[in-house]
Amino acid sequence: MAGTRMTQQQIMLDETQRTQLRSLADDAANDEERRRNAHIILAYADGASTADIAAGVGLSESRTRYWRAVFTKYGMEMFTPGFAPPVRRRDNAGGEKARILQLADRDRALLQTRLESERDDDMRKRITLILAYADGRETASIAQEVGLSESRTRYWRKAFERKGMALFPASGAETDDAPRSSERLADPKKKKPSFGVQPHDTFSEAGRKVLHSYFEDLLTQESHPAMGEDPEVVHKMRVASRRLRSAFEIFDQAFDEKTRRKYRKPLRRLGRALGNVRDLDVLLMHMRDYATQLTPGDALSFAPLQRAWEEDRDTQFAALMTHFASDGYRHFRDAFRRFVDTPDAGALPDPEVVEGVPRHIAATAPVLILRRYTDVLAFDPHLDRASIDLLHRLRIQCKKLRYTMECFVELLGPGGKKCIRHVIALQDYLGELQDGQAASDMITGFVSGLDARQSSRPMHERLNPAPLLTYLAERESHKHSLLLGAGEAWARFNADDARARMLHALLP
Repeated sequence: MAGTRMTQQQIMLDETQRTQLRSLADDAANDEERRRNAHIILAYADGASTADIAAGVGLSESRTRYWRAVFTKYGMEMFTPGFAPPVRRRDNAGGEKARILQLADRDRALLQTRLESERDDDMRKRITLILAYADGRETASIAQEVGLSESRTRYWRKAFERKGMALFPASGAETDDAPRSSERLADPKKKKPSFGVQPHDTFSEAGRKVLHSYFEDLLTQESHPAMGEDPEVVHKMRVASRRLRSAFEIFDQAFDEKTRRKYRKPLRRLGRALGNVRDLDVLLMHMRDYATQLTPGDALSFAPLQRAWEEDRDTQFAALMTHFASDGYRHFRDAFRRFVDTPDAGALPDPEVVEGVPRHIAATAPVLILRRYTDVLAFDPHLDRASIDLLHRLRIQCKKLRYTMECFVELLGPGGKKCIRHVIALQDYLGELQDGQAASDMITGFVSGLDARQSSRPMHERLNPAPLLTYLAERESHKHSLLLGAGEAWARFNADDARARMLHALLP
């Protein structure tokens, strides 16, 4: 280290210590915590920042500094068998020993009973993971069982530690963490709330009911206390904004042009602001999950990319909050509230089959759905040589079909909900393909500029791009597999029995 300028947090090592630490870090026979801590000390000795090290090894910055402090006090003794560092309360991240969640016998019995009757899938996952933590299981195992990321699994544990059983209120009540109507703890015998669309509703009245419901979803997420920390809140608000925009397209002939023009641009602007945040959330969640599978050394290479995306996400989220606070958004929100609360506001007369015979919603809905359905089917001859861009456009048409069917779900015949799930399956498949394309583009752009960004850094601080290229290769490989399987996914969607079921749902 002679001749090298020391940073405030840099650790001095002699050659013997370096050799011992490299051996500890590279020896697969050592436990994960010991290898990880060796990487932390070596990284500090090389002058890396706490932020980079923490991101690379998957710990918080405070926990990373803690291990530096332990080494400063105890030196290589911290790597000896049986060494017990000062006790510190800590969530189960980074491979540390599981900390059993304290759960009273009465609360455990209540949750187990609730689990047996609960039908909401999201709530079942939360109950399951809380019970699993109470049994002393580790985050990785629990996350795999309930189908959530490890960070999301830890989020619900921390929510329970803050709120306790208030996180699982009595049926029909709301929680701060999950107030949306679709997440209510409903009576299992009670059907999910609907729009209330009736067969003899006018076109505009049906549209007002649908828009009112989606607007309530939007406002619920906007005021959610976890807006800044739970990515799902932004996601749900984005979905609600998309559904509002789609509903305006579906009910295009129900309202006058002045009404449509008044709300079209504000909804588009809101959707763009939400999308900028959500797209980065998806990329970050996938990359963090991938980085947990790497050695701490390789994971360090992800720190600059992760930090760049996090900074971009913070910028976009700040822009979203600024948008919420703007006079323009408040004016839109107040005006839209008056619109959806006022029957016949901006309404046009129902189209007539012949004079004096208006076409009510029961006769209009099948035509609207069939139009969207045939738009999707029009892609069939082109899919054998389809590009990623064409499949993305197919996904958009699937969304439009899905949203149209959901608007009129109460008017569909038997099998209607199954048809909607069938559309969602294709949409989700194509969405995963598009996420892969977006990730590949962003990673490629980051790697291509890495040399220029590192040109002013000392040689020993420059990061090896190989792990990033490996990650890019894996994303590309997965994307290619999805592309090869697109034909099979389409064949399932377009099967004869699926077509027959769709027509039967439209014309029962």
